[in-house]
Amino acid sequence: MELRSIEISHADRLSACREKIEEAVYQIIHAENLPDFSPTEIAMAIADIADDYILAASRKRAATH
Repeated sequence: MELRSIEISHADRLSACREKIEEAVYQIIHAENLPDFSPTEIAMAIADIADDYILAASRKRAATH
């Protein structure tokens, strides 16, 4: 699958980013080396990690303003 390149001024960068990483995330969710966890548990852990990252980034940004 060929993906479009992301331009700096692109209005829909989040969607373009998702296209670039979605397959890798699904590979993690369905990884055979994590048999003790269901795909749903893995997806929830990924979401939790992402949420923590976003909160930390927003705190860091607020501290620099």
